[in-house]
Amino acid sequence: MDLKIHLMKKFLLIGYVSIALVSCGAVNRTVFGTTEETLIKTVAIEQNCSSENVKITERVKGLHGATYALDVCGKRMVYKQVGSVFMEASKADELINSMKK
Repeated sequence: MDLKIHLMKKFLLIGYVSIALVSCGAVNRTVFGTTEETLIKTVAIEQNCSSENVKITERVKGLHGATYALDVCGKRMVYKQVGSVFMEASKADELINSMKK
């Protein structure tokens, strides 16, 4: 009986640690491919600008996402990470506001 309790405690501990690691923003970004390289490629495609002309100028990363300021072919743009997706900030804000209603 003591062995079963000991094993259950171990499994619970492993479960809690796994959940903590997966919910961590840095791990989440890496596991789901939401890297800065992906951001640059996404912005380049959406804005019809070559990847070489897309530069990240500022970044704010949190547990559940990130916000990036970019120089896109000479124009300043702001993109947000929403889950595992990058979106132009104004569109991300619209999406979040529509979900609150």
